Amino acid sequence: MHLAIELANTVRARRGAVCDELQTPADLAAWLGRVRFLCAVPVDDEALSTVGSAELAAARGIRTAIRAIAGAVSASQTPAAADVESLNAAARMAPRWQELAFADTEPRLTTRHGAPVMTGAIAEVAADAVALVAAGHLGTCAAPGCVLLFLRDRPNREWCGNSCGNRVRVARHYDRRRHAASDGEAV
Repeated sequence: MHLAIELANTVRARRGAVCDELQTPADLAAWLGRVRFLCAVPVDDEALSTVGSAELAAARGIRTAIRAIAGAVSASQTPAAADVESLNAAARMAPRWQELAFADTEPRLTTRHGAPVMTGAIAEVAADAVALVAAGHLGTCAAPGCVLLFLRDRPNREWCGNSCGNRVRVARHYDRRRHAASDGEAV
């Protein structure tokens, strides 16, 4: 699981219509609550209660940049400079470090951050996207009607999951059979 892909995929296609799962600050808080275990910045319930329209706008802006960059890279095109800068600017807001402390003789590391919790958590998504794009691991699903992104874990991967891959293969098979039948061949 990657934060960038999870955020990008809050835009989904359902029954032919594109749905946005981040309409309100409460939607963003719920999403962050589901992915907080991926965040290096501690996202607790108190922090989630502070999510407002500014955080929603920031998350949606990052999501737009991630999707635009992934689409360009998947099409072997150079992403728009504005999208790259938007993502980089957001990633720069995630300063974090670890501090060493001791409980008696036991060393303990504590992650500290210089940004407000919500700003840091959202910026972390941007930092994840930067790393995925730079490594060539962010892909857009090639299945018709699908708008999801996926982790390109092998060079020939084209689909977000088995269901999209199966749907495309079944459609190809159906087209071959239909063309063979229309040409008068035995099916």
